[in-house]
Amino acid sequence: MAEEQASKGKSKIVIIIAVILIIVALLLGAVFYFMTKGSTQEDNSQMQSVSQNNSTTDAQTSGSIGSKNYIRVGPTYQLDQFIVNLLTQSGRRYLKVTMSLEMTTPSLQNELSAKLPAIRDTIIDILSSKSLEDVSTTRGKEKIKEEIVQRLNEFLVDGKIRNVFFIDSAIQ
Repeated sequence: MAEEQASKGKSKIVIIIAVILIIVALLLGAVFYFMTKGSTQEDNSQMQSVSQNNSTTDAQTSGSIGSKNYIRVGPTYQLDQFIVNLLTQSGRRYLKVTMSLEMTTPSLQNELSAKLPAIRDTIIDILSSKSLEDVSTTRGKEKIKEEIVQRLNEFLVDGKIRNVFFIDSAIQ
């Protein structure tokens, strides 16, 4: 009789554990379902907004200068480091910067390689005409990028520069 009660007690424990495991499994399944369903709806709405944004932005920035559309960055052309003196009274300040040019088409890379001396000369002219105040603020850097894009696009034929990225920059 004692064995029978022990056996019933063990079977009750096994049944209770099985029920708890089933409830936990159902709860985890529900949580997983709602998390994936919610993120799928968010992803779909984000994808729709991104695609609408891209089509609008592409239409607006196909010829704009220094666009901020970082969602789809086009092919880039890496330039060597520039070290120029800044426009100061003492002449003791310099700017060191490495940049990359975002191209509208990959075929522009050949033209950039062929015109590299003219490109470097133009960028050096722009950078060396700037003061410490021009290069030390975010707005000043944006203006410099816009000016570089505008000046380079004046003599490019196979495509255009869409944006300039400062990869490395130091002022001393």
